[in-house]
Amino acid sequence: MSLSTKLKTWFSPEAAKRAQVAESRGELEGAVSSYIQAGRYGDAVRVMLVRAQGEHDPQRRALMLAQASSLAPVGDPARVEAWRARATFIMDRAEAGVLDATIRRRELIDAGRALRDLGDPELAARALHIAGDLEGEISALADAGAVQKLEEAVARQRRYEEARSRQALRFEEARDLIAVGRRRDAMEQLKAALKEQEAEDLRALLEGLLARRPRLPAAARVDGRIVELVAGNPVTLGRTDGELRVPSPVVSRRHLEFQRQDGNLPWVRDLGGKNGTTVRGARFDALPIGVGLDLLIGNALPIRVRPSERGGVLVEVPGRVCWCPLGVIDLGGARVSFESVQDGWLQVAIARGSALVLGDLRVEGVIQLLVGDELRATHGGPLLLRIVAPPSERP
Repeated sequence: MSLSTKLKTWFSPEAAKRAQVAESRGELEGAVSSYIQAGRYGDAVRVMLVRAQGEHDPQRRALMLAQASSLAPVGDPARVEAWRARATFIMDRAEAGVLDATIRRRELIDAGRALRDLGDPELAARALHIAGDLEGEISALADAGAVQKLEEAVARQRRYEEARSRQALRFEEARDLIAVGRRRDAMEQLKAALKEQEAEDLRALLEGLLARRPRLPAAARVDGRIVELVAGNPVTLGRTDGELRVPSPVVSRRHLEFQRQDGNLPWVRDLGGKNGTTVRGARFDALPIGVGLDLLIGNALPIRVRPSERGGVLVEVPGRVCWCPLGVIDLGGARVSFESVQDGWLQVAIARGSALVLGDLRVEGVIQLLVGDELRATHGGPLLLRIVAPPSERP
C-alpha cells in the first residue's frame, strides 16, 4: 500500500462520520478512536474530557486526563482545556490529601508550568502554590497581573527566607555546641527550633545527635580494652536496681556498694542481700578493696574487684568488665569525674583549671559524651578514652 493510500485510509471522511455517529449514541470510547483515525485530535480530546468527567475511578480518570493533555495539538483550544481539567483534578486530590507527597509535587509543578505556557497563569499560580514552588507561583502571579495575590506571595517569600536564615543560624549554633561537648544545650535548641518550624536539616541533626547518645552504662575503650563505664560514687550493684545491674537470681535487688571517699582507697560494702557475699568463705559487712578481692555472691556468682590504673575500680563479672571511677580521677593530667544524669546523658565534669581535647577542640567544664567521642590530653596525644557502640550495635 502506497503512502498516499495509507493517508487516505487514515484520514478518511468515513472515520469522522463514524466518530460523530458514535458520539451521538454516547459511545465515547469508539468516538475517541474514530476522531483520532480521522486526524481530528481536538475533537478526540474534547470527548476524552467528557469520558474523564464521568469516570469515578480516580486512577482511570487521572490516566484519561493525562492522555488528553498529551494528545491535544499545540495551539488547539482543546489543549488548554485538557490541562485545565487535569490540573484541577490534581489540585483537588492534592488538597484532599490522597496523593503521595512526591508524586503530588511533581505533577502539580508540571501542571503549573504547562498552564503558564498555555496562557492560564492564574490557575498555574494555584497549582504551583499547592506544590510549594513559591518562586514559580510568584512568576505566574506576575504574568497574571494579580497584584494583591502577588504581594501576599512576595511577603510569604520574605518570611520564608527569614525563617531559613534563622534555621541556618540555629543549625550552625547547634553544630558548634555539639563540637564543644554541650550536647544537652544543642538538643534543647534544636527541639525549640523544630517546634517553631519543621526543617529537614535541623531534624536530621537532632536525630543524629540522639542516635549517638550512649546507653548506660556506656561502652568505652580505655587502655586498649573495652569496658563498661559505670558513673557515680557510690556505685550500687544489684539485680534490678543500681548503676551496675547483674541479672542473676543469686543477686539481690541491691546487693553490693562500691565507694571511695575523699580520694581514699575504695571500699566494698554488703547491703544485706539474702544470699550474702563471701571472701574466702567468710561473710563481711565492709572491706577495703586494697590490691583486689575475689568475691562470691550466694556461693555461686564470682566477682573480681581490683583497683584501676585510671582510678576507681574494675569489677569483673562473668562476661563483663566494668570500670567504676568512683568520683574524681586523674585523666591525662586533668581532674575529672563521670556522671550519669537523670535525663539519660553520660557526662564528664572537668575541674576548673583543667582541660581535655575532644576531637580537635580543647574543652572545659561539663560535657555530654556521645558514641565516637575521643578524649586526649593534648592534640595528637595518646588516646585516653573513646566512647564506643555497645556490642549489640557494632557491625
